[in-house]
Order: sequence, then C-alpha cells, then structure tokens
Amino acid sequence: MKLFVAKLNRDAVESDLLEWFGAMGPVRSVKVVTDRDTGQSKCFGFVEMEDKAAGERAIAEMNGQEFMGFRMVVKEAEERGARPRPSGSGGRPDSPRTGQGGGARPSTGPRPFAGGGGGSFGPDKKPAKKKKVQRQKPDKYSDGPRQTKMKKPRGGGGAKGWSDYDDDY
Repeated sequence: MKLFVAKLNRDAVESDLLEWFGAMGPVRSVKVVTDRDTGQSKCFGFVEMEDKAAGERAIAEMNGQEFMGFRMVVKEAEERGARPRPSGSGGRPDSPRTGQGGGARPSTGPRPFAGGGGGSFGPDKKPAKKKKVQRQKPDKYSDGPRQTKMKKPRGGGGAKGWSDYDDDY
C-alpha cells in the first residue's frame, strides 16, 4: 500500500521515514520529494508498505502525529496517470511562436487539453473562463512620473508652516 506523507520537516530524510514507518510494519520503499534545482526537500514524500494492513495501521496511528516538530499528514496515495512532458517550446506543445511542437505529431484521437491549438476539450471538459486582466496602478515609490506640483500641508502650525522653510535649502 502506497502512502502519501505531507507536512514533513525540511530536514527529514528517507532514513528517518524508514525508521518511523518501520515500526508499523515492513516497508518496501521510501521517497522524500526534493526540488530539482536546489535539492531541498519539498516537505512531502511517499512510503510504500509491504501489505495493506500495515498501511492502514500507519494511517490510523501516524496521521496527525508530531514528527521532527511538525504534525504530519498520512493518507493513502492516489494513483495518477502519466502526464506528457513539455517539449522544448517553453512548456507549450503547440506553441505557434517557436514553430516547434505538436504540428507534425500524428493524431491518435482526443488528447488532453495542452493549452493551445485545437478546440477539442473532450466530452466532460468545459473551456476555461478567461480571467479579467486588471491593470495595476504604478507604484508611487517607483521611478515613474514625478509630481510636479507640491501640495500644501494640512493643519495649522502657526503663522509659518513647515513648507515655508523648505526653500532655504
């Protein structure tokens, strides 16, 4: 039985999980998922138990338990189908800008939505709604256009305000 283990400490390694889950029953494999670029843990992993009874016992006893200072989540892993890897066209298989990708691929029936080219969404898929693009106002502290006219300060401050002294410098 394959288990998904989340909310791990960033310092947790596979040997720690092997020891921890080994108390629940025989463990077939342990994998802590790491970032491809930095090699740092992504704080989740997978533990494969030898039999279903040991996996169910691990879920019942270890879900919510504190491990290395964090309360981990343990549940049965969901099997995912193989996803196609992006080609060299910036992650979009049908990218019209680069001229690479899905243009020369033979059609083998309906394929999953790849983000470009074609209107085939399948019988159970609906086209995604377009998000409204909101223009952000420029940051007043950025190097944008400057205010040319100075505003008068509010408030009293006597006969002379602070702005009257600014011209001296």
